[in-house]
Amino acid sequence: MIRGIRASGLKIGLIVGVIAVAVLALRWLDGSNSEKTGQQTSTCNLQQSDCDWQQQGQSWRVSLSDITTNNDTENNYRLDIVAPGAPQPLLVVLRGESMYMGEYPVPLVREGNDYYAEFSAPFCTTGDAMIWRVDLQKGMTPLGDQPPFRLVFQAD
Repeated sequence: MIRGIRASGLKIGLIVGVIAVAVLALRWLDGSNSEKTGQQTSTCNLQQSDCDWQQQGQSWRVSLSDITTNNDTENNYRLDIVAPGAPQPLLVVLRGESMYMGEYPVPLVREGNDYYAEFSAPFCTTGDAMIWRVDLQKGMTPLGDQPPFRLVFQAD
């Protein structure tokens, strides 16, 4: 009986070890893939400053304003984007940066080379302040040329 328990414990330990190695390998591979694809590692906090960069020889800018009024029950934001030569249709998608809460498309209104959207960030029930990432897309696919940083803001 003791041999059976030791053998079972050894098998369970071996299985746990294999799973741990597989998880670490997948994380390592994912990290090396993001480096190869040029995925952004730095952030630009939209609540602290506008985010500016050069894309295809053009100056792009993203800015965020809190447009919440005293009558509002949730925080409302206005996102302004200057994107000359942006691919059509340009779309913004909110994604949880500090916690996965799904993907929320934000429709943009176009005015020449400029775009804007007014929205409220989805509410996080944990009570903590939620950090959201703003991703720019061409329709449902990511832009080929992404900003050199992640665009983020914190919703209370």
